[in-house]
Amino acid sequence: MNLKKINKINVIIFLILFLTACTTTQVAQPAKEVIVTGIKIYKIGAIIPLTGDGASYGQGEKNAIELALEEINSKGGINGMKVEVIYEDGKCSGKDATTAANKLINVDNVKIILGGACSGETLAIAPIAEQNKVIVLSAFSSSSDITNAGDFIFRNSPSDVEGGEAIAEMIFNDGYKKVAVLTENKDYSQGVRKVFLQRFKKLGGEIIADEIFEMESKDYRIQLTKIKASKPEAIFFNPQTGLSGGLAVKQAKELLINIPYYGNFAFSSGDALTNAGNALNGFKFVDTPGLSKNNSKATSFLNKYLSKYSKPPSDYQIGARYDTVYIIKNAIESCGKIDTECIRDYLYAMPEYDGVIGKYEFDKNGDLEGINFAMKQIIDAEKGEIVEFN
Repeated sequence: MNLKKINKINVIIFLILFLTACTTTQVAQPAKEVIVTGIKIYKIGAIIPLTGDGASYGQGEKNAIELALEEINSKGGINGMKVEVIYEDGKCSGKDATTAANKLINVDNVKIILGGACSGETLAIAPIAEQNKVIVLSAFSSSSDITNAGDFIFRNSPSDVEGGEAIAEMIFNDGYKKVAVLTENKDYSQGVRKVFLQRFKKLGGEIIADEIFEMESKDYRIQLTKIKASKPEAIFFNPQTGLSGGLAVKQAKELLINIPYYGNFAFSSGDALTNAGNALNGFKFVDTPGLSKNNSKATSFLNKYLSKYSKPPSDYQIGARYDTVYIIKNAIESCGKIDTECIRDYLYAMPEYDGVIGKYEFDKNGDLEGINFAMKQIIDAEKGEIVEFN
């Protein structure tokens, strides 16, 4: 065989290999596009406390999410696609919530985060979410600082501004002008404390003791002894969770501080009732309103929840979290896909939502509008009997 023939054969072989490679590339490229654009599952993130003192609140939210997902997915999902939630443990901690948010956004590539439950979680993840244009929808974070946390941050829980002022007004109107405050050193509690102090002083009251305790602590006798020595007319217990709140009230009774006790939402939880027992009888506090018995959506949801799970720390919280899943569903369906700028605009312009917790919408800051705090009193702690009053 001469050189020309050899070269000619080599050229033919080269062309065959080249064309084969090109054909393979052309076939493979659409396959990659199918993988990218043909996702069959919408992935959403959730950052809630699954361990630690706030775990009961986080578990309640997770149960509510799962109940909503079961209903939605059984009916074909959203836009014909199933929905999956990736849960991360925020531990009621800004540090842990930050780690969780970075993982969800940078590793799991989620564009929507349900959470946090605690204000510290939500405040920590807000800057990361804003930078990445990720929607955050909280069902229980009430810190006043969340109001200005960003354009992609929403919540269907009332703000501490309302709660702190309501507690101050309740105590002052009950006739107590010299009050002691015992506060947990967490974002939620500190936010309530700030508003409470301002409002109570403006009403003409006097704060004669203002004590702080750390979340890790389970012994508050040093602070309570100082409070007792100051001889207040009433005490405002301001914890992050029902566990710490219940223990604080129990220890106050053991120290024979026999004056009226007041508190925040944490005292509606089973943890508070279990740890304090009858020491909580007569205790007054401000909380999110209970689910209305006149709301068929609320009663239906609560019956479904209790048929599968144990009673949660807060009926409002699980109802609000259940609502958020359906609100996100409506937003995605309206936008046709997970486009966070479109979803953000939808939430701001959302017509009044008729949900489990009532009728409401979001204001220009992403805050809840339409539902306010309620005043409650514990009648019988052992039986869990709590009533709302005006």
